[in-house]
Amino acid sequence: MMIDPLVTIVIATSLALLFLLAARHKISAHRRFEAQLAAYRILPESLVSPAARVLPWLEIAVAASLLFATTRPVGAVLAATLLATYALAMGINLSRGRSQIDCGCGDTPQSLSGLLVLRNCVLAIGALLLLAPVATRPLNALDMLFAVLFVAACSLSYTLFEQLSRNHTLLTDKE
Repeated sequence: MMIDPLVTIVIATSLALLFLLAARHKISAHRRFEAQLAAYRILPESLVSPAARVLPWLEIAVAASLLFATTRPVGAVLAATLLATYALAMGINLSRGRSQIDCGCGDTPQSLSGLLVLRNCVLAIGALLLLAPVATRPLNALDMLFAVLFVAACSLSYTLFEQLSRNHTLLTDKE
């Protein structure tokens, strides 16, 4: 299966933007992120602080590697691994009945849910699509315009999903 280069650019850029925003949150609210990470109760206490310091920089490295064709395969594997790890950590806590903890996904607190696990799995699959061979064709100005529009559409769709997920959590918490 060959993927059109426009699709590759859209997926890679959208994921890079997502990882940059995630890293910004982790850096700007470092203490809060460290507390969120500790709340998962997966890492030994002695590793929580170092992991909270390293993760945002790893996410920045992933974002940067996704933006360049030569490093994109490594970035894709790292992105998929991080997303799958985050999904696994959420799934473990959901199976423990610990849905009330903040996922640590962004600036707005959000309880764990199956929707967040599904979201991360879908994003990981998207990252793995970047490993498929890319068709060779020249890209023109119209392709670049479409890329910008599709990245904007992906960003809006992601934001909408996040809001719907938060609303779902709020509604189910009140029941």
